[in-house]
Amino acid sequence: MLEVPLLWPSIATPPGEVVAIKDLYAALTGLNYSVEAWEAALLLYETSKQPPSSISRSVASRWRFIACNECVLELYHLRARLEKIRSVMLRACPSLRPLLNTSTMRSASKRLDEYFPDIELLRHATAHRGENEAHPESHAPDGHHALSGFREPDRYSTPYNGTLRYLDVTNQSLERIYEVVAEFLSAFADAATELEKQGSLE
Repeated sequence: MLEVPLLWPSIATPPGEVVAIKDLYAALTGLNYSVEAWEAALLLYETSKQPPSSISRSVASRWRFIACNECVLELYHLRARLEKIRSVMLRACPSLRPLLNTSTMRSASKRLDEYFPDIELLRHATAHRGENEAHPESHAPDGHHALSGFREPDRYSTPYNGTLRYLDVTNQSLERIYEVVAEFLSAFADAATELEKQGSLE
């Protein structure tokens, strides 16, 4: 379970930053939601491989694709959340900047892209699957079949712009996502401690 540092305006917070700091805290909580949503999708994927006897193979197969779609989209949302926090939201909280570890934030964001280099293109391929399948000459590596699926165990792959993009739907991927978010959140620990020392604004 991830711990989200409590960022709440203090009695020393400039009035113009009160709402911005509350919004920042909500955004950090959203990072935790992304991890939990990815984990839920992974559990659905695992269930689809060994479904209860009351579930038909056809439904279980659809579950696999639903789970993979969710994993791709949540990973994309996570990346977008990290970027928005770093590039937009922190600008509205200048009083917190000296208390934040920006190099840790940058490192975590970079690590996410290293672990999952196809995030953005996978999202495009997933969101426009029907269109891509209708134009295999533009997307399929062989120019013939632009189909999404599982060419390797637990590796969801889909073609986009002539290249096969993939995401491993595994516990290792979840561990990496958890690691990235935990590192990113740690950059706010000192700010949370200082705001608490200053006294919470009611």
